[in-house]
Amino acid sequence: MLVQKLLTRNPRAELYYDLVELFSGLCLVGFLWTHMIFVATILLGEDVYNALAKGLDDYYLSYIGIPIVIVIAIMHILTAGRRIPTRYQEQKIIWRHAKMIKGTDTWVWVFQVITGVAILALAAMHVFTILTNWPIQADVSAERMKAFWWFYLILLFLGEYHAGFGIYRQFVKWGWFPRKPLGYVTKMITAIILALGLAALWVFNSLGGAL
Repeated sequence: MLVQKLLTRNPRAELYYDLVELFSGLCLVGFLWTHMIFVATILLGEDVYNALAKGLDDYYLSYIGIPIVIVIAIMHILTAGRRIPTRYQEQKIIWRHAKMIKGTDTWVWVFQVITGVAILALAAMHVFTILTNWPIQADVSAERMKAFWWFYLILLFLGEYHAGFGIYRQFVKWGWFPRKPLGYVTKMITAIILALGLAALWVFNSLGGAL
């Protein structure tokens, strides 16, 4: 049973797992937001976008950064995913409790699990596509966005939802910031990043031709 598992956990080990989950989550949110700012440089023109991509390659930041991000993502999957109920009976209990409690944070956690699983699959496909079409260039990115704009639209919303509410849950969990002001700040940042992502997606599709 899920309750028995929770009661028999090693408190010290759980603390270490929580710290790794916190560290990996913060790193991934930082990467995601930084990555979106990089992608949004297309708003300044193809030359700026290509120059930044070339600079990351010339200084080997891409070749070092991508493996590091993948390792951190695996750490986060293993630590955050340990609480995901895998049995049908456990899933029914979680769903029943969520409907009974009717708390916002409870539903946020439920959707964190759902979006996390979806992002795992979508991000893997995205990384594979990027690596098999290296180096990154505006025209190549534009053609990819034109062909799979719906894929990147879904990934954008799922990723920003997961990142924004994930960092909110971690900060509330550790008691670092008041709940209500933190919620406003994370929602505002998420809205800004979403706006940049949508604008960049529109520009890429314009470069690649009409949808």
